[in-house]
Amino acid sequence: MKKTDLFDYYYDNIENDNIIKDIEKEAFYNKVTFNTFIALTENLLSDMPYDIELSKMIKKLRRADDKQSIYELIRKEYLYRYVKITVKSTDFPKNITRTMLIPLRTSIYEMMIGVLSTLNTLGYHLLSLYKGNVSFITPIDEIYEGLRTKYYSALDNYTVDILDLKNVKLWYDYGEDWIFNISFKGLCYLEHYLPFAILSFKGAGIIEDNKHLLYDYLDNTLDEEYSEWVEGFDDETLETLFERSLHEYPLLLKAYVGLNADEDDEENDEEDEE
Repeated sequence: MKKTDLFDYYYDNIENDNIIKDIEKEAFYNKVTFNTFIALTENLLSDMPYDIELSKMIKKLRRADDKQSIYELIRKEYLYRYVKITVKSTDFPKNITRTMLIPLRTSIYEMMIGVLSTLNTLGYHLLSLYKGNVSFITPIDEIYEGLRTKYYSALDNYTVDILDLKNVKLWYDYGEDWIFNISFKGLCYLEHYLPFAILSFKGAGIIEDNKHLLYDYLDNTLDEEYSEWVEGFDDETLETLFERSLHEYPLLLKAYVGLNADEDDEENDEEDEE
């Protein structure tokens, strides 16, 4: 079976896959999904696949010219295969940790925002992911490209492509320098789709724009006049943290690509009036 025949089969089936359309909702774009299917397949057919046993199955089915079975396996990878990651603060406060699951098909950008949404951030500051002199940046960060030796748009790279990196760093707020290590810890399947899952956590997160306030709070030296700033700060349970993070995730996704739904609606209304 030629790859081109298999990929044509993908394209025709993805276009009519209601489960994928339902998950992607209004953001569904056939070409993006198709490219992810291709990336997964190319990896599994390579000499260094991310899953050796699955790679053997795909190669066997390819020799048997069984396009439908290959499609179903890749579809399962796309929808329900997850990467386990650990997130740990590199400096202060040391007690911030997260253990999460992210979909294998997640873009680096989506992974960055998924992690950010669990850390009590508001998305007011620049954000990037980096390893050495290679950075993955958000669209809103592109004006700073001259500061980096090598950078890529975080929107265009899939998690399956960065599994070999093993460890990367997330950098939020280039002034206060909230930096977190992200480590990749293996793969698993979930029965139902989630944009991400939180398995465990320590530490409430950060206090936006005031690292010294968090120092004082954790050191039990906070002035009484500032106590209301941190009221309920560390009261979250795993359930409430997950609920809040899922709510903030789509809002942060839009913030870092410079989208403002209200402004877009206003512009459309003005055009209609004219």
